[in-house]
Amino acid sequence: MVDIRRLPRAKNSFEDIRRKNQIYVDHTDLIFEFAYLDGPNFLSRPRRFGKSLLVSTLESLFSHGTEFFKGLKIEKLWDEAEQGKTYKVIHLDFSALSFENKNELNNQITYVLADSAKRDGVNLPDDYKERSAGLNLKTLVESAPSEYVLLIDEYDYPLTHSLGNKELFESYRLYLQGLFGAIKGLTGDMRFIFITGVGRFAKTSVFSQMNNLRDLSLESKFAPLLGYTDDDMHQYFDEYVENAANTLNIGKDECYAQIKAHYDGYRFHVDNDTMLHNPWSVLNFLYTPEQGFKNFWYETGGSYPTLIAKYVKNIQNTPLQTLQKTKCGPQTLSEFYDYFDVTPISLLYQTGYLSVRSEKNELGGESLFLVPPNLEVQSSLIQLYYREVRDNPLDDDIFHDFSSALITNFKKADFESLIKTFSAALNTFGYDDKEAFKTEHYCRDIIYYTLSLSGINAQREAISSDGRADIVVELSAKRFVFEFKLAKSRDTEKELLDKAIEQAKDKRYGEILPLKELNRMAVVINAEDKAVAQWRIVD
Repeated sequence: MVDIRRLPRAKNSFEDIRRKNQIYVDHTDLIFEFAYLDGPNFLSRPRRFGKSLLVSTLESLFSHGTEFFKGLKIEKLWDEAEQGKTYKVIHLDFSALSFENKNELNNQITYVLADSAKRDGVNLPDDYKERSAGLNLKTLVESAPSEYVLLIDEYDYPLTHSLGNKELFESYRLYLQGLFGAIKGLTGDMRFIFITGVGRFAKTSVFSQMNNLRDLSLESKFAPLLGYTDDDMHQYFDEYVENAANTLNIGKDECYAQIKAHYDGYRFHVDNDTMLHNPWSVLNFLYTPEQGFKNFWYETGGSYPTLIAKYVKNIQNTPLQTLQKTKCGPQTLSEFYDYFDVTPISLLYQTGYLSVRSEKNELGGESLFLVPPNLEVQSSLIQLYYREVRDNPLDDDIFHDFSSALITNFKKADFESLIKTFSAALNTFGYDDKEAFKTEHYCRDIIYYTLSLSGINAQREAISSDGRADIVVELSAKRFVFEFKLAKSRDTEKELLDKAIEQAKDKRYGEILPLKELNRMAVVINAEDKAVAQWRIVD
């Protein structure tokens, strides 16, 4: 039996993880690559990707040396570089502070600095509460030049939580600009500075004076710094994956494949093709595998779904279809932005809703595309669209009804009920979409979106030996293949059904490895009825 207590679920403290002998995925060799140098550093990553644990790891490293790093990759490297030296660490987590305006934010930061001063035996002026946090930081740092390390986690928290109030947002922006200006002036007196956030805010705004800021997000070697690689999954979590497979009564390889489909797929640099699993989602799944492959991403959205919805609305011409795959250039992946003046695609990339892919093009080179990284995020985007963006919003109970029905229908291979659910999806999700029943592929996509919304492992245009199937659904031991045709009138339905049957057979759809029980269906949708008109199982 696995010891579930070793999974560091919802733990952000590095030292706590090490004391309890919990699993710590060791990427500390990459930490050394930037931590041994002086100067300010910045890293942006989506939420729930381990930024706070990284900051906690750095806090321990600078405060206590390698005391808690025994056996980790950085231990020898750090001991040789620092010779046992430790530093005074100031740790500011903006998401943990309580404030409603910039003055309260300044006060909260000052309280943290006052605690640090007390710890270090530094006397702040009597009027320190009336002074700016930047000035109090200056007093602290100048009391022991080169002895201080500054760690700032979630710097953009005040900004993302004031998006509905532009005046408040602007006041926070100006405040942070002044604070980072003060930090820039102290750079030469501090051993190390590290800042994290979800988004890379415009250099001409918040970070305008920090022209020496090193953005690790733009360096390919740091792309795998946070998140779990395939090798990490097998090295650290193999027995937990086996436990999950046994709990769900599926094969171990199938469990790995489903974890990958739901929670993997993040790629953080165009020149580094390493794919990463979301740590939060993986740990939550392994902790409670009996709940199945849940969508943990949307459940912990914070303020970002509101922000994302705002920008998705700005995408012209079928935004949901655009978000499934859109061409981009390197500039989209590296640009800083302002929340009130940004292209939707770059924001979706930086917040983790889209991830970069490369494909060979007709010129012999490679083109870049942005796609949802996995089923979990794709489901979140689809929920977001139907809840917040489209003209006729849908409620959570509708999502649950469809999800419950589809999962049950597939498990039982109940084709009659499955077709009824498809018809209901076409009517419900295509209700106010003027493009929905004009083309075959758009009708297919409504079905595909509904499957993805339900967390079902579905692929569009899945490649077989002789062609591409419209939709393929992968279960642990079964594979379902669907070939769709759109009839503009009733008198063409039979002809189209026969064509779909012939195509599925001739193209050998679904005859791919690994071999599974194969169920193929030809489906004809009637554009006038907005429902499935005819269907047949293909032998």
